[in-house]
Amino acid sequence: MVDALSRFAPNERHETLPNGARLHILPRPDFHQFVGMVTVDFGARDQMFMQDGQLVKQPAGLAHFLEHKLFAQPGYDAFSRMSELGANANAFTTQTRTSYFMTAPANEYAAFSELLHFTQEPYFEESSVVRERDIISQEVDMYQDDTNARLYRLILGQLFPGDPMADDIAGTTESVHSVTPADLQAAFDAFYRPENMDIVVAGAFDVDAVRQLVMDAPISSRQASANITVPTKTLAPVITEPLEVDMDIVRTKIAIGQRWYDGATMPTGMDALRIAIAGSLAVDLVFGEFSPTYMMWYDSGMIDDTFSAEFDWERGVAFLTIAAETPEADELIDAVSDELANLAERFKALSADFELVKKDALGRLISKFNQLEEIVTRFEGKTFDFATLRDEINVLQSLDVQSVYDILMHAEISDLSTVIARPNVDNMW
Repeated sequence: MVDALSRFAPNERHETLPNGARLHILPRPDFHQFVGMVTVDFGARDQMFMQDGQLVKQPAGLAHFLEHKLFAQPGYDAFSRMSELGANANAFTTQTRTSYFMTAPANEYAAFSELLHFTQEPYFEESSVVRERDIISQEVDMYQDDTNARLYRLILGQLFPGDPMADDIAGTTESVHSVTPADLQAAFDAFYRPENMDIVVAGAFDVDAVRQLVMDAPISSRQASANITVPTKTLAPVITEPLEVDMDIVRTKIAIGQRWYDGATMPTGMDALRIAIAGSLAVDLVFGEFSPTYMMWYDSGMIDDTFSAEFDWERGVAFLTIAAETPEADELIDAVSDELANLAERFKALSADFELVKKDALGRLISKFNQLEEIVTRFEGKTFDFATLRDEINVLQSLDVQSVYDILMHAEISDLSTVIARPNVDNMW
């Protein structure tokens, strides 16, 4: 497999520029496209920082707001300009990072040059910021109307009480309307520092030409900032008392969550990647749609195909969530709780099917070699020690039943949190 990966992903290079920005070159010469991304280690959860010894707090949703506004340049819109240059452009914000990327024909670099410029040169004009408040407020309202998104936020609130993890990435209507140009500039200065940024390029391109574009761009000339620090977050214990809410739904929904590790005690780098992949394999084996448990619950009518089980790992947080529609909420919660309380043993009991689950996961990862945007946008930076898709596959290949079982046995886990959303009887007629 390693030889095959070297053929499909040759000569990956990683370089740290003099000012701390990092360049990751992932040549894929057989493609006819070129994808470039600038990603910042700054997301929705990062709502405070220390500057010159002073704690600065900022509104919820600011990272997402900043993502929107960086495209607005003096006299033009960078998104439209990249489209005019023949590229597809996009951006996204997660809890822990903000990423801007573009896809262009092979060896065409004009849109990439624009990407390297507008992400480094903010322009926050007052009237434009005011207009954006209303646009993002509509987005927030849309998320509030999505019952699945609400349920997910509620279970995160149980798992991470008092932490911005529970906030919607876009913020609230109130927080969005409080954002000012000064807030945006402060966040840019604090987090869009060269040493907090990665440039990732993949596809068909001339390595020397791309590297020279980066070296000539503002991202290479900006200086690192030594007076900014981000305080380490201390997580409160999970809320174990079940939360019951009414929603405009037809059937009862439940969500169950469990936290793995806590903040500063979390494994990091490649160790974190190994545990994250192992956790996902265990969840797939025990709760996947071909597992005996899933089939038993499905055949009994306790769950339907809305059932989902996910394992997530981001900078500073790792957690497992399970969600479903069910006519038997209490019974399903008890059944899932029993499985999670004995996850390592349940995993081991199903070990005969481990290779099937592993091969399925391997197939999904290998298929991503055909998708340049996936290769680039799944890059998590420092969280997994700058691992690429090739590294993910190598880690997955190295895992066997015993190694996953050992990880499950030694993982630090929290008590369970639960949310039950019942139909709002007043709105059913």
